[in-house]
Amino acid sequence: MAGTKDKRGITVQRCSAYRIDHNRLITASRSLKGARLGNFSYGPQELKLGDLSGNRFEIILRHVKGADEQSLAPVLEGIRRTGFINYYGMQRFGTQSISSHSVGIAVLKADWQAATELILKPRPGDRKEVRKARQVWSEKRDARAALELMPQKAALAEHSVLQAFSRKGNENNAASAFAAVPRNLRLMYVHAYQSYIWNAATSQRLARFGIDGPVVGDLVIKAPGFGAKINGAPDAAPNGGEDSADVSSRIEPTLVTARNIKQFTIYDVVLPLPGWAVTYPEHEVKNVYIDLMRQDGLSPFGLGKHPLKEYKLAGAYRHMVIKPRDFEYEWMRYNDDALPL
Repeated sequence: MAGTKDKRGITVQRCSAYRIDHNRLITASRSLKGARLGNFSYGPQELKLGDLSGNRFEIILRHVKGADEQSLAPVLEGIRRTGFINYYGMQRFGTQSISSHSVGIAVLKADWQAATELILKPRPGDRKEVRKARQVWSEKRDARAALELMPQKAALAEHSVLQAFSRKGNENNAASAFAAVPRNLRLMYVHAYQSYIWNAATSQRLARFGIDGPVVGDLVIKAPGFGAKINGAPDAAPNGGEDSADVSSRIEPTLVTARNIKQFTIYDVVLPLPGWAVTYPEHEVKNVYIDLMRQDGLSPFGLGKHPLKEYKLAGAYRHMVIKPRDFEYEWMRYNDDALPL
């Protein structure tokens, strides 16, 4: 598949299966829980990460309070005409008091003790079983007792760390315990940190220079049309990630100068996700990256020096402002909350 979907949404996506007869898929679909397979066809190539050109959303807002059609119409028209700031959403960072990017900082510093402690640390909002397991670990440092209480499906990273700690002779090996976390989750933490820095740098870029257009020192990559490729390469997320809005560090951005500034628009402006292979803007926002990461004990120019290869972040680029395609909206009146709109 070309990307993952939010498990809490009602989603549709194309998937590919290698040399499998469609009748087997029809049979498999009957036993799937919460999913269906259909609309089968045969093609010459498989789908893979990076093939996704974008997503189409249908969003329904119910119980809208504090605003009416008259006050919301200019906002919606603004999205249609101007677009929106391309921030990473909360799902990238988690919704708990200890965010994923905090663990990412520890990982990038190779501080495995801090990383595992942050993963297991008690926090408000946990399910009852998870809360009890965290409390046992926090108060007794008994990995086996905590593991018995920790549900695997609801807390995979925590379960993996405790399982590793509970092995004989491994009680204090934080590096091995963190390595027991599935790879996609381990990388999620460092990608969350890249996204956190990108969001903060974007806010500073807009606060200092506005949204009217590019300024000298910006970096630009021509914004592609829907399904288009950039310089012959599809949009690709950083370090094998799954966000099709991110452009691979292999694509070289153009530096905006007084001579070429009229060739670009605000939709072409990109900012880098920090990494060893990216270029930074040639204005004061470059120092924003340096200052923000220095506060965390890191440097944007040191992300290729990690002792483990999988955490040597190349970085990527992300367009700062996005103008949605085919944006439409309508107002609907209803009296039944359960009515499918």
